[in-house]
Amino acid sequence: MSLDALLSGKALPPKDFCLSLMTEVKNRHARLHHPFYLALYDGKLTMEDLRVWAREAWGIFALNVAINTAKLVRCQLSGIHDPEIQKEFVDIIMSEVGYEYFAGAPRKVPGHRALFLRFGERIGIPAAELERRDRENDFLPTTVLARTGWLDIALRSDSILEQVAATNCCNEYSNQLTGSRFVRAFKQHYGLSDHDIEMFAEHGVADTEHSNIGYDLVEKFATTAEIQLKVLKALRKGLGIWWALTDGVARECSKPA
Repeated sequence: MSLDALLSGKALPPKDFCLSLMTEVKNRHARLHHPFYLALYDGKLTMEDLRVWAREAWGIFALNVAINTAKLVRCQLSGIHDPEIQKEFVDIIMSEVGYEYFAGAPRKVPGHRALFLRFGERIGIPAAELERRDRENDFLPTTVLARTGWLDIALRSDSILEQVAATNCCNEYSNQLTGSRFVRAFKQHYGLSDHDIEMFAEHGVADTEHSNIGYDLVEKFATTAEIQLKVLKALRKGLGIWWALTDGVARECSKPA
């Protein structure tokens, strides 16, 4: 039975549903299939192209603490009071803020925000410039819409299952699949060091951990056709946001100098 069969009101077994969602991400995520990302992985971008992309990617990364904190709130509001599940969301927030600030954390690394600012500095974007763009929402129109979309998902989703479908199941899982490709491309084609790109290595590791909570929750609670359909639509919304965002970056890079 396909995912689209849900439109006919036929629920999939929860484990099969999760595997189908993973396949959907593998087949449709922009970071796996958009020509712009394929060019990045193949070293075909100029450094100015890379800076254009990084400025817009920052528009999304800069929201991660807020978006993940909203998941902890939505978890309780969705009626999930299991402290073990809530702790997993706390762990995600800790990794975004920076494990180095918490005793007993699995790795002593800075927060993802700090790591991205380090990467930006290395490719020629001052940290102050990135901070200004975040503060003033100074991004391409498609990025502004993407930021609005992610915040809408974070703050207005009906349930935690829709939230994690559009983020953990979609984005964190794609980071797990592409983390090594970013690292290899930046080192081989763009002359960056491990220190420069720690953001992408750490994100790949952390998001392997983060994506699991999404699929664990979906498998446990998305047991009816009605819920599965909402989860599927949320996942596809997340996929659509990434394609629109990446289209905007590609268009900006293709403009004549």
